[in-house]
Amino acid sequence: MYFYFYLRNVLEFYIYMYDSSFLPGNCYGRTEVCSMTLKDIADLAGVSMMTVSNVINGKTSRVSQKTRDKVNAIIEEYGYVPNLNARSLSNKKSHIIGIIISLDEKDVLLGTNYFENPYVSTMIGAIEKELQKNGYFTMIRSVSKNADIISLLKNWNVDGIIILYPAASEYMARLLNSATCPVATFDCELEHPNLINITSNDEKGLYLSTKYMINHGHTAIAFVADYENNPVLTKRFNGYKRALDENHIPINPDYVYQYPPSYEGGIKAGRKIATDRSPVTAVVTTADICAIGIMEGARLGGYRIPVDLSVIGYDNLALCQYTMPKLTSVSQNIPKKARMATSLLLEKIRTGSVSSSCQASLDVEIVDRQSVISLY
Repeated sequence: MYFYFYLRNVLEFYIYMYDSSFLPGNCYGRTEVCSMTLKDIADLAGVSMMTVSNVINGKTSRVSQKTRDKVNAIIEEYGYVPNLNARSLSNKKSHIIGIIISLDEKDVLLGTNYFENPYVSTMIGAIEKELQKNGYFTMIRSVSKNADIISLLKNWNVDGIIILYPAASEYMARLLNSATCPVATFDCELEHPNLINITSNDEKGLYLSTKYMINHGHTAIAFVADYENNPVLTKRFNGYKRALDENHIPINPDYVYQYPPSYEGGIKAGRKIATDRSPVTAVVTTADICAIGIMEGARLGGYRIPVDLSVIGYDNLALCQYTMPKLTSVSQNIPKKARMATSLLLEKIRTGSVSSSCQASLDVEIVDRQSVISLY
């Protein structure tokens, strides 16, 4: 028995000296200066320092769920974050995840700032929240050339990389071959065993929004987005076509407005529909920010939303609740999408593999608000 306690104390002393998790951490969200260590957390939880270290470092195979919850609750209460500078020296990890926003050359020429895009900010916010919870920080870069992405993948001192708006499949394979760390992305066409790729059912999304309009009596339904050469938007356009086909509604080329799915593109489409006094009574599009632009453009042209024009967005961003009227939208559950990709990436960083598939597809649904009127 004495030998057990002696061995335990020796091990805890070793961990305290060499595992930087036991160095004083930072306590965020508290006004006082915090010097909490893992020993303090262990004392509060009534467990050993080794157990706390295992919970923080994700080595929980021998730690009960009850104990994990107790330790994590104390960490959450005190806002404890391990000393990552010291930890990176001891385990050769930077505890930094790189986020790359791949810009389209057309957007670069237009001077588009992707950080103003609500979808991008929502996605990055969800990713960063998940990383912070797991003791990681983020570095964010926007690039316009695939060669720049390769350079980052080779030379960036990060433990993993998340790519928003991935490159075309044939180039993505080259990017993965250049990577020196795990890579995660969203809505990529490439199926690769080393790529963590979280998608959503894009065709179903626009099928649901178009079908929703049809069920409310609309048959002159416009589609707004320059979908050509964009695999994700093409899938959504196919969903629009399928809903019309199934309900024996001919596709009218005049109802397809190939404007960028941005706020500015939406204003142009909405204004054109209104000023031309088009027979269109409903519009579906591929982004909430575009739908908001459509509503504003239609209003500028003298239309009332939804009396004269019904509109459905896509993404179900928080701002849908603050428009007038509140915007009906297709939800692809962006926070869940971000959390899933981030969790799988961290699992691969820690263990070298993932316990489930690297590829996952999330379902979509309509969130009904006030921007659609029934013609019945």
